Amino acid sequence: MKRVIGVLTVLLVLGGLAFAVLNKKDKPTPGPDEVTTLTGMVGSEKGAFFDDQRVKNALKARGLVVNTQSAGSWQMGDLKNDNLDFVFPASQQPAEAIKADHKLTSTPTRPFYSPLVIVTRTQTADVLKANKLASCDEKSNVCKFSMKDFLQGIDDKRTWQQLPKPPAEEKPGDLVGSIFLTTTNPETSSSGALYLAMVSYLLNSGQVIPEPGGVTEQIGAKLRAVITPQGVMKNSTEEPFMDFVSGNGRPLVLAYESQVLELVLKGKAPTDMVMLYPDTTVVSDHTIVAFNNKGQRLADALTDDPALRELELQYGFRPSGTAGATEFSAKIQAAQQNGPKPPFAFAPDLGAAKISQATVPTPEVMKSLVGATKSK
Repeated sequence: MKRVIGVLTVLLVLGGLAFAVLNKKDKPTPGPDEVTTLTGMVGSEKGAFFDDQRVKNALKARGLVVNTQSAGSWQMGDLKNDNLDFVFPASQQPAEAIKADHKLTSTPTRPFYSPLVIVTRTQTADVLKANKLASCDEKSNVCKFSMKDFLQGIDDKRTWQQLPKPPAEEKPGDLVGSIFLTTTNPETSSSGALYLAMVSYLLNSGQVIPEPGGVTEQIGAKLRAVITPQGVMKNSTEEPFMDFVSGNGRPLVLAYESQVLELVLKGKAPTDMVMLYPDTTVVSDHTIVAFNNKGQRLADALTDDPALRELELQYGFRPSGTAGATEFSAKIQAAQQNGPKPPFAFAPDLGAAKISQATVPTPEVMKSLVGATKSK
């Protein structure tokens, strides 16, 4: 009898092992070697994107677990990054500078991009329109900010008090003092540096400054004039933008279009917020510098994975590639049809909206532009 029980026990054990093997074959469990963990620096404007559990899940489906820390785009080259797998600044110029510093041969990847815009309040926009500093297209409702008239006002030392108020309206109480755009610190942040690139392009007769020697004293003086009135500047784009959203910001704040669209898509945009495209703007190319194969896998996933591209759109970014414009246009139309209509519109095609794009100079020229803003 003991012998029969022993035989049955062996058969049951073998049967259990066989079932476990077959079950594992039918439902494979990813092993630790199949999931790659990587770490990198990202601009603050992408922090919420990488923290989103849906993004984490989509990346894990590609075998990636991504840990990030935020830093200003131009800070990334100065901070210790030898142990990182990638850095992800908000523009191409710091990415190219980091590539050169690390003597990399691979080309940085641009998964998505976003133009610079200006956010303000309805009452302030009315003052700007009454003084021909802003205009909104009657058909499309795309609103633009006149950079030429703004820079002329800098020369004339124009103040808010000097601008006539619209008929039958009171000027907002915070419209006092110099008229300037609030930006981030161009020494550390991509949006602040791109603002200098945009202004220098206009000051140079609509041409990119080709070499550091082209940053003349005249251009430097004008750059100081647009930067100095701001006082202390923040190091990340998210800070002044969220100050504005909370009601504590300044009248005119430079931001990324993606930040505005994300709020609109989530139904969290202030009802009196107006977004203006500078009539000559700069496109911020969010660019990954991969230090190794793990970093490149992330760059490829963000570029070609349909689930990640859809999430990029939900965060307001314009995906790269031939399909990007179509995807972005469809997202804007859905937002305008399904949610509350803001007092402005997005421009899926900047050229068709007659919004010019300034060419951004090389990293060497950008450093000269930043240097020219310092007091002499």
